[in-house]
Amino acid sequence: MTPHTDQQLNNLGLSEELKVKLLEAAQEHNRSSTAEAIARLEETFARDDVAEARTIRNALMVELGNVLQAGLTAAEDLDKVQSALQEAQKVLDAKLSSTHLSKEDRPRL
Repeated sequence: MTPHTDQQLNNLGLSEELKVKLLEAAQEHNRSSTAEAIARLEETFARDDVAEARTIRNALMVELGNVLQAGLTAAEDLDKVQSALQEAQKVLDAKLSSTHLSKEDRPRL
């Protein structure tokens, strides 16, 4: 360690073990200890950002699933209502056919 680098790392309050690891990593990546520390800090914050984005994405996927399920339920309900209306129309048509009204004069649902 150069005196300048040693002082910078001492100012951070790093343990000897962490200083050695940082210096070895800096040498391996061909950068200064400061650049290595910055790169590692940026990487951890980027990981945090990714984790937060995944959490948000997962929550949105759950919400989308709920909305889609509600939409399917509503569509099923509409189908049931439509079927009931068609059945009611058949019953009405049958009853009205006995009154001898013309088809145009019969009420429609």
